[in-house]
Formats: sequence, C-alpha cells, structure tokens
Amino acid sequence: MLDVQNITPLSVRAGGLVRLSGSGFDDTCSVTAGGSVALVTDYDFDWLEFEAPADAGSYVVRVLQGGSEKFSATLTVTGLENSETWNLPVRGQDEFRNALLGMMPRGFAWHTAKDGNWWKLFSAFAVGFLELHENFRKLVDECSPIKTTSYSQWEKELGLPLKGLEQSSADGRKSEIIRVARKKGGATVPYLKSLLDLYGARYDLYEFWKNPSVFPSWVVGEGDLAYFYVLVKVYRDSYYDKGFNCKSNCKASLGEPRDSKLEAILAQEKPAHVKIIYSYVVKILTDMSGNPIVDDNNRMIIV
Repeated sequence: MLDVQNITPLSVRAGGLVRLSGSGFDDTCSVTAGGSVALVTDYDFDWLEFEAPADAGSYVVRVLQGGSEKFSATLTVTGLENSETWNLPVRGQDEFRNALLGMMPRGFAWHTAKDGNWWKLFSAFAVGFLELHENFRKLVDECSPIKTTSYSQWEKELGLPLKGLEQSSADGRKSEIIRVARKKGGATVPYLKSLLDLYGARYDLYEFWKNPSVFPSWVVGEGDLAYFYVLVKVYRDSYYDKGFNCKSNCKASLGEPRDSKLEAILAQEKPAHVKIIYSYVVKILTDMSGNPIVDDNNRMIIV
C-alpha cells in the first residue's frame, strides 16, 4: 500500500524535478499537477520523481495509485528568472555586523553594545562582507547569458563571433551567446539525436533560434528563455500504448500518441536548463472516401 510521507522541494523552478518519499511506489502510481498528468521520470519502492509543470504558478499535486488518490500537496513553481538562485537579496552593512555580533559569547568580556570595541571591529568586518556579497550578486547575474550585460566577456570565453556570423545589434549578440552557451552545456543537437536514435524513434528536431516559426506562440512569449527550447516532432506507428475500451457497440479503443518512456529518457539525460516540447504525428490509413480503414480487431490502421 502506498504511503507518501514527504514531497521535496515545495517550491521548484519550472520544469525541475520533484521527489516524493515514502513507501509502496510502483508502476501503477501516477501524479497530477493542477489537473494535468505530470511526467514521472523514475521511481523505486521508497521514492518517485516527477517533472514540475513548465509554467509558473501554484499547483495542487495529487498522487494516485491504481486510480485512487493517496496524497495531495501544494507545489509552487517559479520561473527561472524569479528563482532565489537568480535574485540574491540585497543586504546592508548593519545586517552583517549584527549577524557577527549575534555569534559572540555572552558575558562582561564580550560587551557588544554600540560603539564598543567589538561593535567597531565587526563594523569594519561588515564592510568586507558587504563588498563580497555585492560582488557575488553581480557574478550571479553575469554567470548567466540571459542576464549578462558583459557581452564582450562572454564572446571572448565562447570564441565569438564565429567567422561569417558577426552580429551587429545587442539583441543579435545576446541571442548568439545564448545559443552557443546552451550547446556547450551539453544540449547539442547531435547529442539529443543520438538519444532519439538509440531509442529507435522517427523524429524531426528543431531549435528555437534556428526555426522559431515551428514553435507555439507561448514559447515566443518566453523572451530570451525561448532560446533554451527545442521541439521534438515524433512520428508514431501506433497510439494504442495506453488504450482502453469505450464500452459501446463500436468495440473500438481510445488511446494517446504520447510516448512517456521516450520523454522520461530525454528528461533524465538533458541538461537542466534545456526545455523540450513534443509534437506527435500519427498517420491513419483511409479509403477513397476518407473513412479510416480498420483491422480485424476494429482498430484503425496507422501508417
């Protein structure tokens, strides 16, 4: 019997992994977030991992086993640009001094009142801590090609501009930096294609920077983050992997084209900053009148 004891983290970046801990997880377990089925990437008897929704917001996560709800919790999903890692809080000199004074032992020899020796000493230390903190805050911004304003430094580190691909505008330079940084992070097209080939899929793969017109409008609305998206168009031979009987005289089955196993493989292997969306294509064999041709089991023939 499934016993879910914990969900971590309760706040996660969009598309990040969430872990459920407990006991009794098996292949009959499923997870929904905000009413939509979440992608389960892996599980064992005492844990299960699933992928958070791609859009920021607050979601009710429900864990089911055999279709019966066993656990629910609220999950907060943040956009990458709103995560704590990207926006370190602004600190003041007084905060660092008071934090240092708070670690002092208690007693007459450790007098920490204002204008005392320890107060003056730690006020001097606080200046150094504040400078270090501010430098780190700037480094956090500059370490990301999305938030950086130091285009020249990034171009120097990435070997840009490439011959024949010089960018004159600031937006063009930034787009090229994002594209090359993403590829150097392990999300190369050949790498993703090798995974798809290994799986035996028939597919087309598109990068946003190269083919923005094939992506849905909501990806375009992501702004600079759109450059981290790739689209995998999968051609399926069948969509009866998860079929069920409609319980009528037609005796037909309904199903879905989604290949959850393929998606789980790519979700596990792709770099965390890469976003993959899927488009499934299923071709149905029809007669001259456009009616679907069915086999002996009354199923439509997929070509």
